[in-house]
Amino acid sequence: MKKNLFCLFLLVVALGVAVEKSIAKTKFSNAIATCEEYYQDGSIKYQNEYFNLTITLKPKGDKCIYKEKIHQGEDFQMLTCKFNKSQQKFISESMDRFYNTFQTQIGKNPIFEAKLTSNAEVFQKYLVDNQYCQISH
Repeated sequence: MKKNLFCLFLLVVALGVAVEKSIAKTKFSNAIATCEEYYQDGSIKYQNEYFNLTITLKPKGDKCIYKEKIHQGEDFQMLTCKFNKSQQKFISESMDRFYNTFQTQIGKNPIFEAKLTSNAEVFQKYLVDNQYCQISH
C-alpha cells in the first residue's frame, strides 16, 4: 500500500511539473503581458550575411511600445508597434506557443524569443497593419 501511494505521489508530482512546464512563460512573453521594460540584442544570419537586432519594450501611456531594429552598419530598418492590454495578452500567449513549437531553434539563438516578425500568427494579425505598426529606415 505504501509503495502504491509513493508511486501515485511521484506520478502526481511528475504531471504537475509537466503541466507547469507546458504553460511556463518566457522572459519576453511575461514582459509583454505586463509591458515591463525589456531589452535584448543579438544577431541573425540571413543569406550568408549577419544582421544585428535590438528589441525593446517600453510602456508609454496606455500603450506598450515594441521596437525591433535590424541593422547592419549604417543601414537599418525599425519596426515600431503600439499595443493595448488585450493585444499584449494575445501576443504573450502566441509567443508562448511560438516558443513551445520552436524551443530547439530558440535555444540556439535566443533573439528569436522576442522577434515578433518570426511569429506568423502575430505578424498576420498586427505587424502588417499600419494601425498598429510602422516600419522606418
